[in-house]
Amino acid sequence: MKFKTVLKNLVYPITLLTIITFLGILISLHSLYVAVTIDPLYAVIVIPITIFLIVLYILDRLLIKRVAYSTLMLGELILGIGVFLLFSYQESYTDVNFNTDQDYILVIFDAKENSIATFNRKGLFGKELKVDTNTIHLDRTMAARKNLRINDPAAWKGSYYKRGKYEFKGDSIEYIFSLHQKRIGPDFIRETDRFVDSLLEVGME
Repeated sequence: MKFKTVLKNLVYPITLLTIITFLGILISLHSLYVAVTIDPLYAVIVIPITIFLIVLYILDRLLIKRVAYSTLMLGELILGIGVFLLFSYQESYTDVNFNTDQDYILVIFDAKENSIATFNRKGLFGKELKVDTNTIHLDRTMAARKNLRINDPAAWKGSYYKRGKYEFKGDSIEYIFSLHQKRIGPDFIRETDRFVDSLLEVGME
């Protein structure tokens, strides 16, 4: 009888944190299995999150005795939405997705117009631009974006990536260059530098 009372206090009344915590425990158990059999990284990522959820769950059980159930549910709902929006924002990216038959792509940050206006929304906070050529000009502010991702064509299986600055008429222009691995040879770095310089000379004209 005492065991049933303890069990009832652990799960009743059911709140959002009750559900999330038990789901987190199940995911952690699965992650431990994966960590032992396949990849230890799973446990490193999931278990700390589950421990954090358990701490919140203990707090939830304490508050349920002092705060009205409807008030607690509303607070947890608002907290859940806030955490979801925070994670969504932190995991959002500004993607430039290339789709070209060429074996190199070049991004030059010298455009005068506001480039972000040409991007489409991706998810809640992300942005995406699909490019069907191998060269694109973006404005300088795009180069400073920490969440900017330049994505190679999907058909590429590996590439040489280079980010640098090009001096042009007394101005320093940032650029990103990516070369398909099939072009990589014994002297590819020296040859690639000359190739990039020639591309930038043409692109800046």
